[in-house]
Amino acid sequence: MYIPLSKAVARAHRRLFPDEPRQNPRTLQTIALALTDLIPIYRGDYQLTEPELLAERFTAASMDELVVSERRFQAALETLQVQSLDMARASLTLRQSPRTFSVLR
Repeated sequence: MYIPLSKAVARAHRRLFPDEPRQNPRTLQTIALALTDLIPIYRGDYQLTEPELLAERFTAASMDELVVSERRFQAALETLQVQSLDMARASLTLRQSPRTFSVLR
C-alpha cells in the first residue's frame, strides 16, 4: 500500500516534533529529503532516481504527487526517530560539557 509523501512527512513531523503543532514548510522539506536516503520515492509506478531526487524541490504540491510504501515508511520513521534522539543527546552533551577557551597570543 502506498501513501502520498505529503501525508508521510506530516506523520513524521507529528512523531518527531509532538510539541510543535505548526508544520513549517522548510521542516517538512527537510523531513522529505531525509526520507529519500531511507526509502524509495515514487511518482506513480516510477521510482525516482538519485538525480531526480536531488532536483526535486519537495513543495507541498509535489509531495502530494509523490508516494512511498507505507510499510517501508513505518520502518524509516523508526530510524528517523532514533537518529533524532541520538542528535538530541549529543547536542545536550555538548551544551552541558565544560567549555575550554584558548587564548590567542
